[in-house]
Amino acid sequence: MRRLGLDAEYANPEKSSATNPDHLAATVYGRVRRGIACDFDVSAQHATLSPQSGSNSTGQTPVGGQVPTPSSSEPAPAGWFSALDLELLHHFTTSTCFTFSSEPMTRNFWRVNVPRIGFSHQYVLEGILSLAALHLARIKPQRRDALLEQAIIHHNASSSLAVPILNNINSGDSIPLFFFSIITTYIAFASHRESDSLLVVADGVMPEWLFLFRGMRGVIDVTSDAYNSVLSLGVIFDSGRQMNDIWETNPPAEHEGLKELEGLIGYYVKDAEKLRELSHAIDLLRRSFTIFYGNNYTDDQRLRSAFMWLFKLSNSFVSLLKDRDNEALCVLAFFCVLLQRLDYNWWIEGCGVHLVARIYSVLDDGYRLWIRWPIEEIGWVP
Repeated sequence: MRRLGLDAEYANPEKSSATNPDHLAATVYGRVRRGIACDFDVSAQHATLSPQSGSNSTGQTPVGGQVPTPSSSEPAPAGWFSALDLELLHHFTTSTCFTFSSEPMTRNFWRVNVPRIGFSHQYVLEGILSLAALHLARIKPQRRDALLEQAIIHHNASSSLAVPILNNINSGDSIPLFFFSIITTYIAFASHRESDSLLVVADGVMPEWLFLFRGMRGVIDVTSDAYNSVLSLGVIFDSGRQMNDIWETNPPAEHEGLKELEGLIGYYVKDAEKLRELSHAIDLLRRSFTIFYGNNYTDDQRLRSAFMWLFKLSNSFVSLLKDRDNEALCVLAFFCVLLQRLDYNWWIEGCGVHLVARIYSVLDDGYRLWIRWPIEEIGWVP
């Protein structure tokens, strides 16, 4: 099966500003504009289908290429949705949209407002259909191959439309691009189960969702004024602001596992700047652990606290991860515990185990002892 999405070639944060739209496009979708070709097919007529698909029926989407329909082998007229596309949109508005939050207003926003944005911005609509296909593939295993194929087709179509716009963001595109970024991050999380279509950086260790999530922060930074001008977005951003207030004001509780890791790093790392970056990442992670292990927080708040860690990491620490720095990977292994505790989200399920296994595979025996606590907490057996 073709890989779902793009190879992530994360732009060097020291050479390009996070507020530069060109850098933003490279950060979110792994492509700098120096002649690097994307691996998706921009042409709808030349979309390559997976050889694993058991369906021979086809229909034409507005941009998505040849797709199997549930009941007919006749292609739909040009510019029309196929029956399968309509099924995926129906599934998103009746099922998938309710899996992102337990808050009623947030659920309604995903059910009503986000599809409406998609009707005006095709890259959002294609992303919705891709995500719905991934979700439905879990519910309908007998149709799994065909649905995963559709996820690839719609995701590639979505990216081919959105990436050029990221190079020149304006206020009219900011909100659609924000939701495109969220949807693409969900797709990256959900696709990790497919070993032959896994979104990873070329070194085979770091998941692309980490870089996608970091890039989404850049989208917000560049066009924050546009978000503040749309009152309906309050249901999305107000919860995040409340979580940030909790994050900043509540003192982090001590954590024995993180304390031990911090002691090892303090003893063995002699570079002062690197030690500062690692200690800062651990301090941020300690705040997430405080919320996860606290009794007065909702599931949505725990989810946001995990993503808050990804948002607040420094560019220097992310560069250490990209360079496969052993100590930075050990810190990331502790984050896998939080991912494992979020397994009740279908799109995150298995990410914690999958990532800690990849980290373990590149560490030597000495550093593997550093991550015994997260391995045992997750319950993974090397």
